[in-house]
Amino acid sequence: MAADRSSLPPPPMWRWHRTLRWGALVILGWLAFAIAAAAQSDDVTAPPLLDRLTPEVLAAVFDGVTHVEMVDDDGPVAAAAYMGDDLAGYVFSTLDVLRAPGYSSTPFDVVAGVTLEGRITGAVVLFHREPYLINDAPRTARLVTFLHSLSSVEARLGAEGGIPPSFVAGATISARAMRNAVQEGGRMVLRYRTETLVVTEPTIDTINFRPRTVVELVADGGLVRALVTGADLTRAMEQAGLGDYLPEIPFQGGPGDIYADIVIGYANPPKIGRNGVGPDPYDQLVNGSPAGTMAIYVGSQGGVFDHRGTRFNNLSAGLSFDRISVSQGGRKFSFTKSDVIAARGRIADLFVLPSDSGFDPMQPWQAEVRAAVLRPDGRRDSFVLASLDYSLPAAYILMPEPEPKPVWLEPWIEARTDIAILGAALVLLTAILGFQDRLSRSRRLHRHVRDGFLVFTLVWIGWTASAQLSIVNLINYLKAPFGNLGLAFYLAEPLIVILSVYTAISLIVLGRGVFCGWLCPFGALQELLARAARGLGLPQWNPSERLQRHLWMGKYLSLATILTLVVVAPDLAPMAEEVEPFKTAITAMFVRGLPYVIYALILLAVGLFTERAFCRFLCPLGGALAVLDRLHLVNLLKRRPECGNPCHLCERSCPVRAIERSGKINMAECFQCLDCQVEYHDDRRCPPLAQARKLRARPVVLPAGAAAPAIAQGGTA
Repeated sequence: MAADRSSLPPPPMWRWHRTLRWGALVILGWLAFAIAAAAQSDDVTAPPLLDRLTPEVLAAVFDGVTHVEMVDDDGPVAAAAYMGDDLAGYVFSTLDVLRAPGYSSTPFDVVAGVTLEGRITGAVVLFHREPYLINDAPRTARLVTFLHSLSSVEARLGAEGGIPPSFVAGATISARAMRNAVQEGGRMVLRYRTETLVVTEPTIDTINFRPRTVVELVADGGLVRALVTGADLTRAMEQAGLGDYLPEIPFQGGPGDIYADIVIGYANPPKIGRNGVGPDPYDQLVNGSPAGTMAIYVGSQGGVFDHRGTRFNNLSAGLSFDRISVSQGGRKFSFTKSDVIAARGRIADLFVLPSDSGFDPMQPWQAEVRAAVLRPDGRRDSFVLASLDYSLPAAYILMPEPEPKPVWLEPWIEARTDIAILGAALVLLTAILGFQDRLSRSRRLHRHVRDGFLVFTLVWIGWTASAQLSIVNLINYLKAPFGNLGLAFYLAEPLIVILSVYTAISLIVLGRGVFCGWLCPFGALQELLARAARGLGLPQWNPSERLQRHLWMGKYLSLATILTLVVVAPDLAPMAEEVEPFKTAITAMFVRGLPYVIYALILLAVGLFTERAFCRFLCPLGGALAVLDRLHLVNLLKRRPECGNPCHLCERSCPVRAIERSGKINMAECFQCLDCQVEYHDDRRCPPLAQARKLRARPVVLPAGAAAPAIAQGGTA
């Protein structure tokens, strides 16, 4: 008969002293490893930039460039790119300019080009230690395509364009980091060389200049044009009630001939004013006038009427200039000859407005071109020949750079649907673990729930979302605090972050088995294949308890090897990390080189005969979690005094042999599949429960009038 629960001491559910002791050891080990690894992470050197700019690289990053020359100044390292004799832009390396790391803490080297107008021309990666790109030809090819798509994207962090980083599936963090480094590096290189004015509010662009024709300026709105034909002249005179008189400037042409062709615009941007009047008059405006002086550019392009008039050269300085006026917001601005800076050799002038005039070039304004008629009595009557509305185009205004969104925010926005799905799955898993006692009372329900969740883990978490936790994630998280990597690094991969946090919490509370048994896609693949193998009648082999203890050391050995190489030989560490087949079987779905595929298939084949052989005997991440399992606080798996002596049912039913002959569950090796709990509650298989059931079912013959005795029901949680 089973012993009564009250006869046994309470189980040691909360193990604070042991947790504190192991916690201190883990923290010390982490500090030692991370400090040593971080010291190696930035140890990257490269040949001089010109040596890296081979003809193939240069053609890829700046097509059409004839030659490059290193820029000798104190700014970010860059080479000037020329097309013939003309400077076209700059070529730079993210390693020289930013030393930005990707998913590894080692800076990568991406060479890129940027035009003088601030557009990326192309990008090529020359060096990296990104773990999910090394030895992965298909994914590397996608990265090449992704970087090529940056051509014509604005050189500014946060600028949109090109293929999204998710195109490089499985290495999204690396792709995003390289794109950001190219955009930010290009902006830094260009800003230093072009003396780009950094503004905090909208500001007139008085810095940038390039030759522009009047046609080009009219086309982009820098100038507005008044093209007056003979028909327009007649119409304007009639509207003014002066149709019976002759214009002061006689016109002999027909209705379609040009009477006046005048262009007007705000002159302070050099692309407008300097192109309009030439360098000397413009220099007089900018450098020979009081600070804040503004000007309106007016130029006459043809026709018999021009904005100056025949009296211009005879006007004294103080006399009114009556052919051109400007108005804004109900206020009119008139000019005298002393307000005019005239160009030489062309009919083009700058009409000066002092800084205290109240004129606001950022706001729309109007210009009037006036002509006159002569009456027979000699009087002059003026009329509006043309009225023009003007607004300075945005291209001539320097705007503050928009505050870029936090680097980590973009992937979280993109993955919001996946985050919701994963969140719901983790809530479900929490409920499964929290109510495991009820779940394990039904063998059929447990099997359906267990298999269904494993399928979800494999198909969605693994093959669809590529959210396979790996030893690579653990190493990077350990190194990050010592590698000047901020919060953005930790938050760069939302699903991995969420899984990592959930795994860490569940590891401390319940142990290793929550992740390894329920959330590892490769583990799920092994278990589902093993279940199919048993269904097909394949023989199963489990080592003896003594041999198994030796085999368990394999995962700790692989973990120690990887951690050692990360510190002493970081170039070899990625190869050692390939002991995990996760990249091949899960994130790449077997689309990799043949040696990697064969290795993964061998591990899966072994798992057909020994369930979860890789997880139990070789997985470095499993080794790390098994070490940290010593920190766990709560045991929810129930045992009875009969477990191990005399009963060995749970021991035999455990597919990974995590139950010792004594009946104790080795939580560091347990995957929390709950198979033992199903046996624990099965009153037809568990000997104590079966015995109690039989006693209850046995008919009892009692003397007349005697009371029925109570039957003790055994078992202690």
